[in-house]
Amino acid sequence: MKTARFFPVLLAITAFFIHCKHQQQYTGDNLPAEALYFGNGGGFTGAETAYALLENGQLFKWTDKASGTEVLTGFSRKAARKLFESAQKQEILKTEFMHPGNMYSFIELRQNGREFHRIAWGDRDHPVDPKIKELHEALMQLTN
Repeated sequence: MKTARFFPVLLAITAFFIHCKHQQQYTGDNLPAEALYFGNGGGFTGAETAYALLENGQLFKWTDKASGTEVLTGFSRKAARKLFESAQKQEILKTEFMHPGNMYSFIELRQNGREFHRIAWGDRDHPVDPKIKELHEALMQLTN
């Protein structure tokens, strides 16, 4: 009798784990085809600090001075997806804006591993769209 009650529970647990989608984890050397890059650079040294947010919520950091990639605390897939959607709403892939000044910020959307589109701003004579600046600030908050 106990086996008859145990079997449906075991079957339900097995079905649950079979239907769970395994979330692939990436490394700095093995990034997926689509990623949202952002960061800052310039100044006296000209150094750039770049971050890559993946759709699965992983976050990576590179700096000119450090060798290798630093893995930062990950975020939920849902939160990462919202930021990707925001980047697509801003039509970053269609925006032509390269006005980096001495100190600059950037957002770059990469797709298919090679195709990418980068926008950069910092020149006071060419202000960036406030919505893009807000997106960059939201992305930078992830790094704190």
